[in-house]
Amino acid sequence: MTLKSPWLALALVAAHSLAYAGDRLAVGCQTVALVLDDGLTPHALDRLWASGDPAPGAPAVLQLRGCDGALLDSITLEAPLARLDHTLLRGARVPTVLVTVDLTAPAGSYSGLLTRPIQVMAKRLEPAQARAAGGQWQPIVLAHTGKAAWKRVRVGAAEQLLSVRSEPQEGHFTTRYRRYMQTKQGWAVRVRTQPGLWESDGDFPSRRSFP
Repeated sequence: MTLKSPWLALALVAAHSLAYAGDRLAVGCQTVALVLDDGLTPHALDRLWASGDPAPGAPAVLQLRGCDGALLDSITLEAPLARLDHTLLRGARVPTVLVTVDLTAPAGSYSGLLTRPIQVMAKRLEPAQARAAGGQWQPIVLAHTGKAAWKRVRVGAAEQLLSVRSEPQEGHFTTRYRRYMQTKQGWAVRVRTQPGLWESDGDFPSRRSFP
């Protein structure tokens, strides 16, 4: 399987050897593994992470392997630098991992790290989506840039995802606060918008800022 925009699946993967196993996480007897280009060592990953310097090699690949080690599904990410969170999201209806891709550019406050929750649906990997108030489903995209940030928070027995992002709109900045919640029907999102600029070098907004 491949991710559509904003994640780009590249055919270059077939031409490169993806041998270095990055992070991995057990999901029952299955394994979610992040595979990096064999030219990208752990030392190079640490050195290049969020630096904006170009990374060598093919895009990272997120794999799902079965109890016998066989490859069940994979997602080609859009950059060589990626990391997998070592902890499943607490309280999710299906096992859900967080994978982060480094899209940091040499300059600019709108590039940075992009994180997505990926659901392990039996024998496949599925990017999580959230239902908005109007009923439409939206992919969950969590950015960490100069004007965006997010965090996971514990609420009862489950975790929620809080996301803040500022963007210019008609000559002024607007900040959107999103709260992603787990429900019996899947993920849901509530959004609150207010005028003004928020930047990630300041404190993360209090929970009361999120709807």
